[in-house]
Formats: sequence, structure tokens, C-alpha cells
Amino acid sequence: MQSGKIVEWLKKEGDLCRKGEPILVVEGEKTTFEIEAPESGPLTKILATVGTDVQVSQPIAIIGQTAPTSLPISEATVKQEETRPSATLPTASSARIIASPAARRLALEYGVDLTSLRGSGPGGRISTEDVLAAKQGVVSQTVSKLSQPAVLKRTKLTGVRKAVAERLSFSARTVVPVTITVEADATKLVATKEKHSHIGFTAFGVKAAARALENHRDVNATIEGEEVTVYSDINVAVAINTEQGLVAPVIRNANKLGLKEIGAKIDELSRMAAENRLTIEDLTGGTFTVSNLGAYDVESFAPVINPPQCAILGLGRVAFKPFAHGSEISARPSTLLTLVFDHRIIDGVPASKFLRDVKRNIEEPEELI
Repeated sequence: MQSGKIVEWLKKEGDLCRKGEPILVVEGEKTTFEIEAPESGPLTKILATVGTDVQVSQPIAIIGQTAPTSLPISEATVKQEETRPSATLPTASSARIIASPAARRLALEYGVDLTSLRGSGPGGRISTEDVLAAKQGVVSQTVSKLSQPAVLKRTKLTGVRKAVAERLSFSARTVVPVTITVEADATKLVATKEKHSHIGFTAFGVKAAARALENHRDVNATIEGEEVTVYSDINVAVAINTEQGLVAPVIRNANKLGLKEIGAKIDELSRMAAENRLTIEDLTGGTFTVSNLGAYDVESFAPVINPPQCAILGLGRVAFKPFAHGSEISARPSTLLTLVFDHRIIDGVPASKFLRDVKRNIEEPEELI
């Protein structure tokens, strides 16, 4: 966690705070949580208002002492002031010229003064068309505006959506992902699901993966820097979509839970996610992740690894497909299982053996009950 946004102050200036008592609510990467008073005393001064994005370790309030007339300006505050837009519009001579590299090259070639141009692109960006128009003495602003698509809305990445973007970007920069897929016969899975209609397919996938991880501990691992950690606890995170974005709460010791317990836990975590009630404890400690898009008619997909974990299992839809047995062809239900793993930690053969065991567990679901 690099920063958090202040959602609500539970105390106001002058209120008495007791040590351990919640005094404000903060929105972190994937959940909101309360901050407790570190000491008892009056809340003398609030330094960060609601809606402020505060860096970790930056002061947000003063408790138990008289507020000084002038507070030291933190480095973060100085940087914010330096990057804050001026109240007055900069002149053409002082403003930074925003132009594409191609436009700069063209302007240099034709001898066009960029400071005299008004860009027609987003944010006043000067394009090659603007340079050509200046050279020919033609104003092309109307045409440029007509060529831009109509904007429905603009939003900033915040909260869960921002955390998802940052984690996916980090994963893309650091992980060496390899994807392998197998097809599993889902005949027995469908029959078992009909007997236990209250248990979703995701629960079968979580249990199948957790049991396979018992025999493939190297897949139940994380990597941070140059250190690989293999875990004895098998804590399976489940990807859940919410209106705020994707979250992955954790089912701890999933290999030791029954299938019904896993199904009930997934239902509970899904409700908590929808109501934005997941805690930090619910979202940390995962050693492996399962993501199911089968309910959305997705045949197969390659999910992004949830760092620092080293692997993730994607579950596709269960559908009837042609099956050849000798010269006879019939239709039977099947599903595609996709494993994405970090090749820095796991090689192809160990990963394939793990996925093979997951397939066997899916094809013999009665053993998971």
C-alpha cells in the first residue's frame, strides 16, 4: 500500500479520542478500513480532509497537544504544490509546449514556430496536422474537432479500480507468464452438481486445485525479488467481480475444508464483496488463485497472475462437445482448464503435472465431496 484516501472522519476537531478508538475511515487498495487513535487526547488539528489521497507515513492529524501556528511542510506537500496547476493561465511563451514527436520533427523541417500554434489535440497537444495547417496558412481546428469521438464520461482510477490497474501493470512488468490448457470430461461433474445444486462450479474448481496443490507444493508459492517462498498452508483466493472492480478474497486452508464449506465460504465472500464489507484479512494471505468466467459463456481464457503468487487457474464454461469412442461419436459435457504460471519459479513439466491432477479431480468430483 502506497497511499490511502480519507473517506470519513469519525471525530471532529476538539473531540476527545481514546487510544484504540476508531477516528477515521480510509480507502486502501481493495477495501475500506478504520484507523484507530494511537494515543488518548483531544483531536487538536485535522491535517488531511475527506477525499485527500495521503501517502503512507504522512501526518493526517494531531492528537493530545496544542496545534502549532505553523506546521512543517512535508515533502509530499511540497511536491503537491509544485505539481498543482496555477490559478492563472500560462502565456504562450511560458507554457510547456505539448506536441507529438512527429509534429516536432515536421515543425523543424518546415521552420514552423511551435509556440505560435494552438494544438487541436487532447489537452492542446500539437499534431502533425496543426503543423501542416500552419505551413499552408489553413486553420483546421473545426475538422480536428469533428474527427474526435464524442466523450460520454471521464473518470479517474481510484480505489479498487486503481489497485487492479497497478497490480496488473506490476504483474505484466515482472512476471514471465506461460499458459497451458487441458480439456476435462465434465460428465460426472454435471451429474454431481445436479445432486448438490447449492454448490457452484467455482467451489469444485477451488477444491480440485487445493487438493492438487498438496502434491505440488512448488506451485503453492510466491516470489518477491529474488526470494521464493513455498507455503505449507494452502490458501486459495477466488476472483470476484464487483461494481468497484475485481477483488480476490481468500479461502484459508481450502484443502482441509469440505466442498460444502468451500461453497458456503464463496457465497459469504461474494456477499461481503458486493456490500463492500471485505476486510484486509479477507484479502491477504493467498497462495494460489482461481478465476471462473464459465458463467459468462467464456470457453477459455488466460487470467493474469495475482502477484506475488506464481500461478492462477482459469475455469471455462461446461458445454456439450463431440466425443469419439472408436467409430462412434457422441456428445458429452466438457470444460477447459487453463493454468497460467510464472516460468521464473515453475517449469513446464511440473506445471503440467499439477494441471493434470486438477483435471483428474474435476473428472472424479465425488471424491471431492
